[in-house]
Amino acid sequence: MKNITLILFFLFGGISSAFAQLIGFEDGVPETFKVSGKGDAKVSSLFYKEGENSLEWDFHPGSTLDVQINPLSLNAKKEQQFGITLWIYNEKPQQDSIRFEFLNKAGEVSYWFPYHLKAAGWRACWISFAYMQGNKKDKNIVGYRLVAPGRKGRVFLDRLIFPEKKMNLRTTPDQQLPANNGLSNRDLWHWCLVWKWEQQSYDIPLATKLTDKRKKELKTIEQRLTDFLEVKKAPQGQINAAYKTFEKAAITPSAAGTGFVGTPIVAPDEQNKKKGEMSWNDIETMLAGFAYDYLCNQNEASKKNYFTVFDYAIDQGFAFGSGMGTNHHYGYQIRKIYTTAWLMRDAIYKHPHRDAYLSTLRFWAALQETRQPCSPTRDELLDSWHTLLMAKFVSAMMFPDAREQEQALSGLSRWLSSSLRYTSGTIGGIKVDGTTFHHGGFYPGYTTGVLATVGEFIAFTNGTSFELTEEARQHIKSAFIAMRNYCNLYEWGIGISGRHPFGGKMGSDDIEAFANIALSGDLSGQGNAFDRNLAADYLRLVHGKDTPNARFFKKEGVKAAQAPQGFFVYNYGSAGIFRRADWMVTLKGYTTDVWGAEIYAKDNRYGRYQSYGSVQIMGKGNPVSRAGSGFVQEGWDWNRLPGTTTIHLPFELLDSPLKGTTMARSKENFSGSTSLDGKNGMFAMKLMERDYENFTPDFVARKSVFCFDNRMVCLGTGITNSNTEYPTETTLFQTKYNGKDSKVGDDGYWLHDGYDNYYHVVDGAVRSQVAEQESRHEKTRAVTKGKFSSAWIAHGKAPKDGTYEYMILIQPSSSDLEELRKTLPYKVLQRDQTAHVVYDKETGITGYAAFETYQSANDKVVASIPAETMVMVAQESDKSIRLSVCDPNLNIEEKTYTTKEPSRPIRKEICLKGRWTLKSPMENVTLRQQGENTVLTVICQHGQPVEMLMENK
Repeated sequence: MKNITLILFFLFGGISSAFAQLIGFEDGVPETFKVSGKGDAKVSSLFYKEGENSLEWDFHPGSTLDVQINPLSLNAKKEQQFGITLWIYNEKPQQDSIRFEFLNKAGEVSYWFPYHLKAAGWRACWISFAYMQGNKKDKNIVGYRLVAPGRKGRVFLDRLIFPEKKMNLRTTPDQQLPANNGLSNRDLWHWCLVWKWEQQSYDIPLATKLTDKRKKELKTIEQRLTDFLEVKKAPQGQINAAYKTFEKAAITPSAAGTGFVGTPIVAPDEQNKKKGEMSWNDIETMLAGFAYDYLCNQNEASKKNYFTVFDYAIDQGFAFGSGMGTNHHYGYQIRKIYTTAWLMRDAIYKHPHRDAYLSTLRFWAALQETRQPCSPTRDELLDSWHTLLMAKFVSAMMFPDAREQEQALSGLSRWLSSSLRYTSGTIGGIKVDGTTFHHGGFYPGYTTGVLATVGEFIAFTNGTSFELTEEARQHIKSAFIAMRNYCNLYEWGIGISGRHPFGGKMGSDDIEAFANIALSGDLSGQGNAFDRNLAADYLRLVHGKDTPNARFFKKEGVKAAQAPQGFFVYNYGSAGIFRRADWMVTLKGYTTDVWGAEIYAKDNRYGRYQSYGSVQIMGKGNPVSRAGSGFVQEGWDWNRLPGTTTIHLPFELLDSPLKGTTMARSKENFSGSTSLDGKNGMFAMKLMERDYENFTPDFVARKSVFCFDNRMVCLGTGITNSNTEYPTETTLFQTKYNGKDSKVGDDGYWLHDGYDNYYHVVDGAVRSQVAEQESRHEKTRAVTKGKFSSAWIAHGKAPKDGTYEYMILIQPSSSDLEELRKTLPYKVLQRDQTAHVVYDKETGITGYAAFETYQSANDKVVASIPAETMVMVAQESDKSIRLSVCDPNLNIEEKTYTTKEPSRPIRKEICLKGRWTLKSPMENVTLRQQGENTVLTVICQHGQPVEMLMENK
């Protein structure tokens, strides 16, 4: 027996290590293992999943393998945490089971489960007591036994841990243990559902005969897929890697006459890399490399190796009906298995093991899910689209029978179309505002790749009976448009970056997808042969590169679009995007439904303040980028993301407070943005900090940002906390120093960030510096250094009702700057705990952030606004106004990690002075007269602004 460290990858990739005793049967059969009845237990080298030996149990009907243990006392909590893990080798598929029984002192069975022997090869047996059967009354266990089926036979056991005291949270139900895991009934863990989906049948009938049209369409799609995946030149590096890995695998036929011995292949959670054990990525490395070598170089040895590896992988448990203990996140590590399998399809079809290969590919692609439409409550869709859509597509196309191919592709197209619905609550998928959700939040980092793969499917099936529905394409288009809006040119702001604060961008495949969806039909309603607006976006994003699609669109008279202009509301992310010219501002908050940052133990450790009202300007670089705009990690002070109000902590206190994942949500619901006429907008939030370790739970503030043309007015009130050790501050800017002075003349209240943005502080004690800064890397805590220009408003330690007011001018001309330095272009009408109200002189817009119920005797138009409402008003003419009303609250009832509970409508009553009517009737707006005033009732939902034109009687 040997002690090893089992590495368990817990929730969202957080890692927890636990020492546990593993029995590998290298030193003989332990004394505690006894055979009762006929049969024998002995060490064998015929098969092994660890070391070079396993336990061979030769059984007869009624015989048992009895194991004595130290007494184990369970309770409800330990039933969930404790269990048994091992691997079992079965030489021939059987229709019976081995029964595991766990006994109390009286020899009675308290817990039991059947382990099915329907498959040959190594299969995992991982199960906690919670998912076992039995009366479970006596929770004191003194031994367990394996009860033989009613026949003579043998199995091999290895990698045994009992009791496993920290069962993997995501053990996977499969053919061997179909009732293994309660997570199989949750829509969140899609990896754990593969066996559950396998029980589904197609509700699309299998055609008796295909029409000529369908046959031709399938051939067209096959050719498109081949053209897309074909490799013209052998990738020698991947071929070399295949041979190197193959050598380490040491795959040898077993002396038993069936099966293999060699390096174990296990799930990453179980893998011991120090011992040379392998996982799915090693299968991918070998299969892909050998496929390329055979296809490009006609190397017959590689062809032989390809099938040897495939047979070995199936024998090791990467097979139909196997969950390998836990299969989570496997999609990332197997993608090339599928793309190269398509290229190897002719050889696969001719191989005697064809059916085993194809059933393995279909099962692990989860193609079985597509036998029915996508469930409306299906979570984590971005993961499935990104990692398994191509696998599903290849598997559907790899039915040798064209009728089954047609059935599978019809099911996949329908499933994908139905999955592209707007999803409710905070479950994964696309929201009505175009934001894309993963891990219960708005997450661009997972959207890239998704756009590419869905776009590829659209291109493969374009113009055929298998294309996505128009509704589905409209929905994915909204996600494309949203990403176009919140990226500059390819990158998004730190506030919406999830756990990758300085990473993530649109890739070339995502950009190509703009062309693919444009070519699928005109989704603009203009009746063109293709969507010219998306085509124009594509030409802008391709940035002058000469591609076939770029040449086609130019030939058709399409010109590259300008950068998006206006103000875009994304309140499913408590965010606003403000754009003019080639610059972009990302505004970000958080609520009870929207987390502020995704912090892992080893990712984004210091990202706590990402959503504390951040105001990040990205407007420099060629093309525009984070780094080009002054945002780089080396030396970055994580306390000073522009716009945020924070307590300036040392990095050890700002570090990730929890062992797993920190995704703090607020207890406040008022945070988000609104717009008027799509051109100008505002952001407001009630900031409050949660009660976590090293947080300050009484830290609160009320913040707003009013955005007009190239100007932003930033207000703060009620800045309060009890932290007497560290100062509170509101950051104006922090940018990598580029040699430009931050002072504007002799005025300490006019500053310049070095990237052509100017800051004028009206209220607040300004501090500024150019300094070499020492920081920490967000993953490794390694020391980083860099020189930055920074400015902030100091509120002091433990401030009480602190305030600030400043204006930002984004890339003004010298004449505009000179003029605006003389006369402020705005007027603050109110700035207190009740409301922030700003009038912009140039646009004539008044913006209201009503934190509490707002009433005004002096306002010419608005008499009252209910609490937690944003209103924007502009005079259109003497008799008419344009008005928008928004409550950014998603108003989702259930407060949990993810919920399918929908955004509920919210009723808002705004009282306007005078008698007003709507220019055009609106379903969600009603009016009633109240004396000389007009009461406007607006139904808000999904955090979206409701905008209207009104006339004065």
